[in-house]
Amino acid sequence: MQARLRTDIAIADIARLCRLSLSHFMHAFRNTVGVAPYSWYLGARIEFAKGLLVGTTLPLAHVALDCGFADQSHFTNTFVRHVGIPPGRWRRDRQVVQPRSPTRR
Repeated sequence: MQARLRTDIAIADIARLCRLSLSHFMHAFRNTVGVAPYSWYLGARIEFAKGLLVGTTLPLAHVALDCGFADQSHFTNTFVRHVGIPPGRWRRDRQVVQPRSPTRR
């Protein structure tokens, strides 16, 4: 699932790859990881997006697409649900302010 963060993924396909029924896979995943598979998947996408937000100057729309979201709106809504603030504000809050160099006289 980690390797497919940039694409849509069907939990049923993952269950099938594990040779488990969907319900058994979901139950086992939740018991092992602590959250439902799709919740984990969205959280992993958000963490990947955070890395792009602080590590690049890509516009939010590009970050959204690079992380597998349909568009910037979908990305922003999901980000706010998981993090509590919009991605643009989250990025600004983490920008390092460069100290001014002393001026010569």
